[in-house]
Amino acid sequence: MSPFSLFGSRQPTPVQVRWQDGEPVEFQRRPMRRSPRYLVTDVRERWIEESPWPFPSPMPVGGDRMRCWRVVARSAGEPEAPAHEFVLRMRAGPGVWDLVRVAE
Repeated sequence: MSPFSLFGSRQPTPVQVRWQDGEPVEFQRRPMRRSPRYLVTDVRERWIEESPWPFPSPMPVGGDRMRCWRVVARSAGEPEAPAHEFVLRMRAGPGVWDLVRVAE
């Protein structure tokens, strides 16, 4: 048993997101480099969430506020597979993202 397995997995799942013009266009789970990439085909909803951050953040969005997107995405490796709905959160400014929920 690996000593790192004692800590369990981080929830929510961290993801690497590529975005364009303020919208997510592609994402993949981290830190696994060979995990499937997903291409965003539709943005269904956008909202701002308050986080439990105990003090105000110096960034306009991040720390105490999180930008969220409900998106529909397809696996880049299996474009014929059905699309799934995901919720992405930008936690502490550009570059720090979480995959919050996968709707089945």
